[in-house]
Amino acid sequence: MSQQINVLIGIQARSGSKRLPRKAFAEIGGVPMLERVIVACKKAALYVNMRPRKDFHIKARVAVVTPTGDAIIPSFSSRCDIYQGSEHDVLDRYARAVADSGADYLVRITGDCPLIPPTVISKMLLVAVNNRYDYVSNVDEKFRTSVDGTDCEIISKKLLEHAAAFATAAGDREHVTTMIRREPPEWAKIGFVIDPFDNSCVKLSVDTEDDLKAVRHAFESGHEKYVAACETFGHRSVHRL
Repeated sequence: MSQQINVLIGIQARSGSKRLPRKAFAEIGGVPMLERVIVACKKAALYVNMRPRKDFHIKARVAVVTPTGDAIIPSFSSRCDIYQGSEHDVLDRYARAVADSGADYLVRITGDCPLIPPTVISKMLLVAVNNRYDYVSNVDEKFRTSVDGTDCEIISKKLLEHAAAFATAAGDREHVTTMIRREPPEWAKIGFVIDPFDNSCVKLSVDTEDDLKAVRHAFESGHEKYVAACETFGHRSVHRL
């Protein structure tokens, strides 16, 4: 009998960003930014859920992990599960969400990455589970080659509980995985996913109004080329990565 591995794809989001308030609701191609992240995560979950392995199968679900009472909740609660917790102690917010969901792994995605490809999420999740990593990411700045805006981290329940128990600095509580990357415990198995060439200079995450304009432009340009390709080759012959 194959083992079931429960996964929580937890999207970190809030409406109270100081640099760009309510950015979760900012529209890109007529769709709220957070909605685009939710859709990408749901596609990734569907892909891994439908492909059982010989010795295990994954049951992934998507949730938004947000501060208690945030304005995001009534707008997106019909789209996926919502876990609420401390606004500034994001590590505790995630640890409680994992405990409540019964997840074996957490996939941490941030809500300011509206163009993240589902394939990045599903690939990294399978890398983590296949290799029994406690932590795997594409975000370490010393080695990063991925686009800023495709950030993905996979954390085992055991390692997340360790971080929640031992991280004391405010920065480590707010940024969730900084202590894990800086000083992982000896028992933790750590991996890293690297792109074949360096795209780290490309920024498609949204922190400011200028970032939002750049992401909108990237989306619109890509959509125009998609439409043109469909007109040339036919809709059924054009495939998204």
